[in-house]
Amino acid sequence: APSKSLAITVGVAVESLSTQNIVGMIPGTDSVLQDEFVAFGAHYDHIGIRPEPVNGDSISNGADDDGSGTVGLLAMAESFSKGPRPKRSLLFVWHVGEEKGLWGSKFFVEHPTVPLSNVITQLNIDMIGRSRPDTGEASKNQDYSGPNEVFSIGSKMMSTQLGTLNEENNNGLFKLSLNYKFDDPADPNRLFYRSDHYNYAKSGVPIVFFFDGIHEDYHRVSDEVQKIDFTKLMKVTRTVASLGWKLANLPKRPVMDKQFDRDVMD
Repeated sequence: APSKSLAITVGVAVESLSTQNIVGMIPGTDSVLQDEFVAFGAHYDHIGIRPEPVNGDSISNGADDDGSGTVGLLAMAESFSKGPRPKRSLLFVWHVGEEKGLWGSKFFVEHPTVPLSNVITQLNIDMIGRSRPDTGEASKNQDYSGPNEVFSIGSKMMSTQLGTLNEENNNGLFKLSLNYKFDDPADPNRLFYRSDHYNYAKSGVPIVFFFDGIHEDYHRVSDEVQKIDFTKLMKVTRTVASLGWKLANLPKRPVMDKQFDRDVMD
């Protein structure tokens, strides 16, 4: 058979888009400690329009993921801006591109608006507004937290002191049940590595990640506002704010005395 050749020309159009993290700062009152920061974070992006509508709905609103953390962060920033200020400064970062691969937090730690070495802790809130029901199929889901429960991830993985402070703070407020299930290195969900706090942890900043769990509406168009447990959202938000206040008034930053496996997602 005669040899044949085929030439193909492919045209490629490159489109550049831009977006942004949103960053706010409230200065501390102590002339020395105000150069250090407690960082609070949530992501305000979600997964967008789904190619196949469900019951005519193709919009993924992400009421819990992470509308809950986004509004929680707004509430904390407003409260701290109007009330008394702690000794250290407070940093609020609404990250973008978390769903694309933690893009916003990666950019922030590579181009921080304050010296990253001066950030003593990062508190991440990603999905804090849903609760496991008492009955039905969802009630059997152990990856989903109950109404007075929240998954506390990473609080003990880098700093014993931070883990203890997190528990003391919680016990002095709403006494939520802090579930450490996802701290288990053998847990297949690997949630410590899957939200914005991870980039801070990789950069040497101790973190606490507050998370309500993997529920039936995770990354589906059914993640809607009418399913939010607003009482729980309030409790977790106030618990995080209180922890941030205590951290911002510590005489010294939390001691880093532990290491974690950094190779999982690199």
